[in-house]
Amino acid sequence: MALSASYILFLLQARLTQRVILSETWVHSLRQGNWRQRWSAINTALYWIAFASIFFAGLTGILLYLAPGLFPYQTVTSVHQGAAWTLLAYSFVHFVAQFLMGGLHQLLKIFSPRRAYGAAAVTALFAAAGTAAAFYGLELSTAQSLKVVKTNTPPKLDGIPDDPVWEQAGRVEIMTVRGANLPGGETPVTISAAHDGSDFFALFEWRDSTRSHKHLPLVKTQAGWTVLQREFGIQDEDDYYEDKFGVMLAYSSQLAGAGTAHLGDRPLPGKPGPAGGRGLHYTTDGSIVDVWHWKSVRSGSSVMNQIDDNHFGPPLEPNPKKRRYTGGYTQDPKSAGGFKMNWESFKEGVIQPLRLPKDPGYLKRFAGVDRNPDAGDDVSLFLPLDQTVPYDEAQDIYPVGTIMPSVLVAGPFEGDRGDVQAVARWQDGWWRMEVRRKLDTGSKYDVALVAQQPVYLWVATFDHSQTRHSQHLHPVELVLE
Repeated sequence: MALSASYILFLLQARLTQRVILSETWVHSLRQGNWRQRWSAINTALYWIAFASIFFAGLTGILLYLAPGLFPYQTVTSVHQGAAWTLLAYSFVHFVAQFLMGGLHQLLKIFSPRRAYGAAAVTALFAAAGTAAAFYGLELSTAQSLKVVKTNTPPKLDGIPDDPVWEQAGRVEIMTVRGANLPGGETPVTISAAHDGSDFFALFEWRDSTRSHKHLPLVKTQAGWTVLQREFGIQDEDDYYEDKFGVMLAYSSQLAGAGTAHLGDRPLPGKPGPAGGRGLHYTTDGSIVDVWHWKSVRSGSSVMNQIDDNHFGPPLEPNPKKRRYTGGYTQDPKSAGGFKMNWESFKEGVIQPLRLPKDPGYLKRFAGVDRNPDAGDDVSLFLPLDQTVPYDEAQDIYPVGTIMPSVLVAGPFEGDRGDVQAVARWQDGWWRMEVRRKLDTGSKYDVALVAQQPVYLWVATFDHSQTRHSQHLHPVELVLE
């Protein structure tokens, strides 16, 4: 945008606007001129294709960067992509057209600019600098901050935002985009925050048309138990997965993009790549980024009511016992509690569950679960670990078609991994989640929330998707009262 502004000013200052005006002379040259005039006219037409592409690329780029959600995201990105490809094609066509118009001599003119244009060029450079400064100021003015109000009446964590503190708390709305299964990939997230001098409280609200609790359920077939899934084998399941929510906290505002997200099928030389080929999360400066990963069936179950406290850090060494390499993404340490999957190791086809319910009638509550991945669920598909026994073929008396949860829940996390309490409720197309955590847990894996230290927050929603979460570029700065 800065270079575009400088170019316009350069044309005006150097009185070169005749080069790009589509006048009657241009029409005459295009239709009846000699071959040199005709190619000159063609070049002028190409300029306007470039001008239009730059205009739409700039306009849609500003919308994507500064005002996501103002217009349908997929439409804006399609126009932006089209403009980008047109500019690439123009670069090649422009080169060919210049050569056909004047040969090698015409191409070499770029290395011998006229001295008469010097003053105009200097003016244009100042225009570019001024435009860049204006856009930088615009970006600063659009940065959001969230006031974390002081309260003496902490909210009750029940997923119902009727506590008086939420009426007094600061509030921001973030438009998140590019999420799988969401209409147009978009959903807004509203955040409110408070503290009582010891604990931090937050209310997160986001749209989701269905409550999705089908987390890789087991289904009994003639051959045995199978996992209901489509792309879990490459860690990219977008159908039979639970709703999730992510929160990232960092001391730097630059850690959302290049700081933690590294794209590609092998971003770390000498280490495994992601199974789905889309990238890994890790930091490159040795820092730790606090990541809260709420999982509606697992950590969000009524047995736990927690957010899984994780972090992004430096790249980990590969563990041959784990089928998935996650870069620098891992869980905080725990001393007890948690959940696990109801199989020794995942594989396509028939698997043997680790455990079965003590009471064979326990699975009747899941008989009405709709296998359509887009259908909502009234029941949370998990098994309390204390209500199960080790798998015994003699006790595997379940008929074909029986659905059994694949999630075994032992109880709340104890230790660092259990620092964040959370209770969420889904109602009328909205998830509402109330969260509580110590302002400063004292853990090296957590970001402390103190008045003297800026802290930046990002959020992400997962609509029954394993990894394709919604996202946003600009963080929210938390400001403690």
